[in-house]
Amino acid sequence: MLTKILFTLLVIIAVAVIFRHKTRARTGNERQRPPRAAEGGIRSSTVIYAIGALIIVISALLFVLHWQNQHQIVNIEVTDSGGNTTAYQAYKKSIEGRKFITLDGRQVTLGDNDRVEMTSPE
Repeated sequence: MLTKILFTLLVIIAVAVIFRHKTRARTGNERQRPPRAAEGGIRSSTVIYAIGALIIVISALLFVLHWQNQHQIVNIEVTDSGGNTTAYQAYKKSIEGRKFITLDGRQVTLGDNDRVEMTSPE
């Protein structure tokens, strides 16, 4: 996802550089004209910078929300085939299928007959 964001920013920067280069080349070849009165419109550079800033803010927000989601603690109750229940706690990011790493660093691999219940503490 980060690569998509960086690629989008790269494209926007490339378009801005090309646009700026073309406008400089055009104004350099033409005769100097007297300055016109302000037209009251929005300059294109302002729009480009605003879009760039908006993309950066949204990307940062999505990164923070994803990070918070992955660092939530999940209560995991494992019931084996004999009926014995064991409780664990793990970060959401460390759960991968039938394997997870607990908060204290133990790696747990569940068997096919184990029943698992995951809840978030509230």
